[in-house]
This record gives sequence, structure tokens and C-alpha cells, in this order.
Amino acid sequence: MKKVIFSLVFVLAVLVVSKMASNGWFWASSKMEGLGSVWKKKLPLQTVQISEKAKGSSALSIKSEAAVVLDAKKEVILFEKNMQEQLPIASLSKLMTALVFLETKPELNDTATINLEDAMGAGYSQLKVRETFTLCDLLHASLMSSNNRATRTLVRSCGFSFEEFIARMNLKAKNIGLGNTIFFEPTGLDTNNRSTALDCARLLYFAQKDSLIASIMGKTTYQFSSLGKRRRTHQIRNTNKLLFTSLPSGDMGNVMCGKTGYNGASGYCLSTLVQGEEGEEIIAVVLGAPSSGTRFKEIKSILQWSLQEDRIRTPEQAHEGG
Repeated sequence: MKKVIFSLVFVLAVLVVSKMASNGWFWASSKMEGLGSVWKKKLPLQTVQISEKAKGSSALSIKSEAAVVLDAKKEVILFEKNMQEQLPIASLSKLMTALVFLETKPELNDTATINLEDAMGAGYSQLKVRETFTLCDLLHASLMSSNNRATRTLVRSCGFSFEEFIARMNLKAKNIGLGNTIFFEPTGLDTNNRSTALDCARLLYFAQKDSLIASIMGKTTYQFSSLGKRRRTHQIRNTNKLLFTSLPSGDMGNVMCGKTGYNGASGYCLSTLVQGEEGEEIIAVVLGAPSSGTRFKEIKSILQWSLQEDRIRTPEQAHEGG
């Protein structure tokens, strides 16, 4: 009798576990946080649906290598082109860098000084070697003007080795379900930093859930000063030009935040979030655009195409009422 009861309990347990897995629960190890292994509810945007409209995305021709428009609240794809193709993402990498940096719970009024190593190969910057800034100002420079020197200085301020910081970036990517994303360095200068349009949409979704990151990415301009004897005033503009313009007629809502990226291998990239009149969160991504102007033009085009007419109907709704 005991064997029968044990067998029934075992079978019941298997059925419960299977049901949980089918509903998106997964077994996760959290040893870094000291929490052991636990059941966790599925992450947002992991089981997205493709709308009937998105299945006709080929009707809209764009030059970018990959793109996606995603209704984040309904978890529905509204437009896609090669959204699962892994491509270089350049400075979109800085979204993950910011997330990992802030997870270390830094005191943002603390200061850090840009050194020669931070500047080497980092491209043009108005931030000079031996200038000292608050971590908060460096974070603004990293996310708004995509400043590589500022990003490297932030990473160095954490006290981790370069290798440990990159390991944390990749672990974070795994923990938030970015299965087609890999990082080799924090600025995006390394062309081996690769992801997909869909994963980049997910990355922006999780990044903007941090109120500080969302606030910084939503600013058009920012002024700050270096500290100490080398005090200089700096004015930066957000590289996301969508913040300075209106969306095309017929689109809804406002551009809330986003991130640009570029290197020779990635082409021009852009990830942005639009908030609708009824609280919708629409994320649009283009990767591999041939020019800076093209990325902004095409992201407007795919937003307008995705949101016109029935706009955000789910696949089930698309078959209702004709």
C-alpha cells in the first residue's frame, strides 16, 4: 500500500512540475545571490505571439538588416524582419552595462577620474583624461551621448576585474531571458557583442524598468561639470533624435526613451520605447541600418505601419469581427 501511495504522489508531483513548466515556470539557480535553487515565474516577453499583421511585414520594405515592433504589455509582435538573426549591436550594449553597474548599488555622488586607459581607442570625447566626475554624471554621458570613456570609467569604479564585469553582463542576459545575446566588453566597441532585434527589445524593456535609467534615456540635454582644479562645464545632447521630433501623423503616444548604437560592423542601430495614449508600451528596434538618418526614418515607418488601422490586436482578436 505504501508503494502505491508513493507512486501516486510521485506521479502527481511530476504532473504538477510539468504543468508549471508548461506555464512558463522554470528551475533557476541563484547561487550568486545566496538564494539557492528556486521556482521562478516566467519572465516577461519570453513567449511572444506574432500578430496576423506582423505576418505580412514583408509588405513594408526597409533597408535595416533586422527590426521588430513589440507591444510589451500584450507580448505581441506587430512587425518583424529577421528579428531572431544575431547581429553586432554596438552601443546598445551600454543598456546592459548600466543595469549591471546599478546592481552593485553604487553611491552615485561618489566620484571617479577618467584615466588614460579609459580613453585609449574610445573615440572622440569632450571628457578629458584626468577630469573627475560624479558617477551620476558619467552614467548620463554613457546613456545619453554614448560616451565610451564615461562607460569604461563607470565599469572600473565598481571594483571588479574586466572579466568579472563581463561575466556579470552575460549572467544578467541569461537571467532576463536574452538567449541570443553575448557580451565581450561593456561599451559596444567590440564587434563580437551580438544580439537579435527581439532580444534588444527585451533588453530595453528591462532597462527602462529601472526608473533612473528610464529618466536618463528620456532627457534631451544634460549639463554637468567636472570637479576639482580641472573644473569644466559640459553640455551633452541625447543621440536618440526621436526625442526631439514628433512621430508621423496617425501614430500614437510619445517617445519615452531609447538607445542608439554604431560601429563599422553593426551599422546604425536604435532601440526606443513609445508610450501609447492608453498606457501601451511599444518597443521598436532596428539593427544594421545603412545610415544614421535611415535608422530614425525606418523606425518611424515601422511604428506607423504597425500601429495604423487595427493597431494592437492580438492574433485571436484579429479573427474577430472580420
